[in-house]
Amino acid sequence: MPLKDAYLKRYQHTFEMESKAIDLRAMSLNFPNGIIPLEEIQQGIKIVLNEEPVVSMDPYVDKYMDHDDDQVATHFAYVKWEDLYLWPLFQRDIAPSHVRKILHDFEPTAVITACAIRITVNGVVYYILWDGHHTVQTCRLKGYSVFPISYVDIDQVSQETIEKAGFTDRTDYAVWLAGKNMIRINSKNKRKLHPYDEFMIKLETKDQDTVIMKSILDKNKCVPKRHGVKPGAFTQFKSGEECFKLGQVDKDYESVKGSFFDRALDFHRTNWPMSPIVLEMFRPMAYLFYKAWKQDIIIKPSFDKAMGDLLDDQYGDPDTCQEKLKESYYNATANNDGTGTICTTDTERVLNGLISLWVSKGNRDIDQMLPTRSYRWTI
Repeated sequence: MPLKDAYLKRYQHTFEMESKAIDLRAMSLNFPNGIIPLEEIQQGIKIVLNEEPVVSMDPYVDKYMDHDDDQVATHFAYVKWEDLYLWPLFQRDIAPSHVRKILHDFEPTAVITACAIRITVNGVVYYILWDGHHTVQTCRLKGYSVFPISYVDIDQVSQETIEKAGFTDRTDYAVWLAGKNMIRINSKNKRKLHPYDEFMIKLETKDQDTVIMKSILDKNKCVPKRHGVKPGAFTQFKSGEECFKLGQVDKDYESVKGSFFDRALDFHRTNWPMSPIVLEMFRPMAYLFYKAWKQDIIIKPSFDKAMGDLLDDQYGDPDTCQEKLKESYYNATANNDGTGTICTTDTERVLNGLISLWVSKGNRDIDQMLPTRSYRWTI
């Protein structure tokens, strides 16, 4: 049996394990409190990278450098391997390919100090990394058994500080703090944080808007995915947040917050239930609903089905729809068949295409007015 298969067979809950990412959120279902010992992840990395195990050693005693342990800074410790953990609530998936990159340029004097929170959960003390996980895993591949860790001792944080941050539960505060710091550091200075990881960290650390976005995705049977081709797979997180926040600058925003995002997803899932969510169909539809609201136009519920039927009759699947609408726009501009302001984004091209299609061929029985087009042509 291949090593990878044998490794995965050890776990009750299966998870994906590739060079680009090991799915730690799925992996975490196999462990108490969802907190994974780093050694378990290390074994997966070794299999993916085909790395041989090495003899365990303490780099601060055995080789590489001398170190004086007489005095240490507050909240700093040399932590044993078996005491280190990862909680996927505030960490991204491990990328063995990134570990390989560090491994090939490894220099012991350039090893960064990893960051963690120290917290007691159900009577167990954990050092849980929020930064430096890839480096720590690389050091373990080099044989390290003890690691320099800078940590926040959550057990020592005052209840007043926790409540000022908007929490009552110490663990919820710890997860929020670690997630916030992880995003701050990794969005700016290190391996780029994938939008999927950022969304999931915000979700699992209880960012309010992200929690609402997830409830809208759930309502429409959409599943957040890093990459996805299955029905309802949602991968465009930054654009989703953009659509969710449409109307943010308007005085009545709270009354419509997330509603255009919700209706656009419902439109997509109703008309193309076997398709993943296609960016340049759900985003233009969200803008159509938003612009109608801005112009005091009521979009009738019957319009959604009629427009869906029209798109299906004209073009078919959502990818073909957005491609044909953009093609129609480009033909109109090239042949001087349209009038108005030239569109600068695909969202504008598809949005104006949707309105032009409805004006040209829409169901007249519905008598539905739509928002004003910035560029108009006949389809």
